[in-house]
Amino acid sequence: MKMKKMKLRSLFMAIICGLMIAAGFTSCSDDEEDNSWKEGSKVDLPQYRAFVLSEGDYGKNNSHLFFVNPETDQPSENDIYLTQNGKGLGDTANDMIEEDGNIYVVVNVSKKLLKLNGSGVQQAEYSFDEKLGEPRYICEEDGKLYVSSYGGYVSRFDAKTLALEASVKVDANPEELVEEDDVIYVVCSGYGAGKTLCTINTKTFDKAESIEIVNNPQRIVESDDHIYVLAGSPSYNPANYDYSTAVYTYNPQTKKCDYIANATKMMAYDGNLYFTNSTSSNWVTYTTTYNIYDAKSKQVSTWNLKNIPDEVAGNTVYMIERNPYDGSFYLAYTDYASNSTICHFTATGEYKSKFDAGGINACLLYTSPSPRD
Repeated sequence: MKMKKMKLRSLFMAIICGLMIAAGFTSCSDDEEDNSWKEGSKVDLPQYRAFVLSEGDYGKNNSHLFFVNPETDQPSENDIYLTQNGKGLGDTANDMIEEDGNIYVVVNVSKKLLKLNGSGVQQAEYSFDEKLGEPRYICEEDGKLYVSSYGGYVSRFDAKTLALEASVKVDANPEELVEEDDVIYVVCSGYGAGKTLCTINTKTFDKAESIEIVNNPQRIVESDDHIYVLAGSPSYNPANYDYSTAVYTYNPQTKKCDYIANATKMMAYDGNLYFTNSTSSNWVTYTTTYNIYDAKSKQVSTWNLKNIPDEVAGNTVYMIERNPYDGSFYLAYTDYASNSTICHFTATGEYKSKFDAGGINACLLYTSPSPRD
């Protein structure tokens, strides 16, 4: 199983010396640098770079991809995708991964999968038809991309060409997916009415097993063989206007979920789960709690983030990411109407800085390997 994604959905990539080809090095020796990631770039980007993907407003065609300098937390003045390609990203870009120095972006409402090089220059595009439906989330394993789509499919693509190889029918409205030990795990929300997780063997990739777990499963992450699901809470009941969500552990052997705590966002690292729970009584001002679940002790403790700026404290947390080079964390706060604010915290939770994400509802952030590593 690859370390990519650190199976995090975190798009920070911890790449060891032998994998630094993607960073622009051919080895850890004095070999010449491979700067192929810069090809076609209209902007001089540093070796150590980050990108923030913002969904935008549904139906407004205002998704954005912005460059951020991780050394200074200074974002670019303009959308880097627009600058590099002369066109906008599309409508509701809601997932992104990095693999082998390339960036792959899923643009939900625009029904497309994009392949970009390491500077954001588009290399290939795949358009989803009505049968497959709107694409949702993406993961990668062994040079293959796996994409869920609302037609009720998980599709496999060649990562180099974006050629569609096969599609497997799953349950209604498949959402996030991960790979673990040659198995794809995809949660199926049924647009709020679903209760299942589907598994697909990547070796055969011909059929899915449907497993009933909990109400409205929406997200799934994996780290160090620990799988976590975000779904409807035990009290979830839309008929009573209870749309609360929670995080659960998932055991592939027993095929059962165990409740951890109520939560709205999560991120896994080193087997543990970092999660927030943003709640509101008026859908305007939010109160957020911050916690960590320890996989070994199976205990929940407070995630002590210090000096959260007052101007974002009343907004909801929309993203949690971690930088593997220094262990620091990035949290995006949104009011669903204006550009998200991303707050940067040290590994010990000290507030460092904040910056404008460049778009509404910032959902993911990826960093290229640091030249210092």
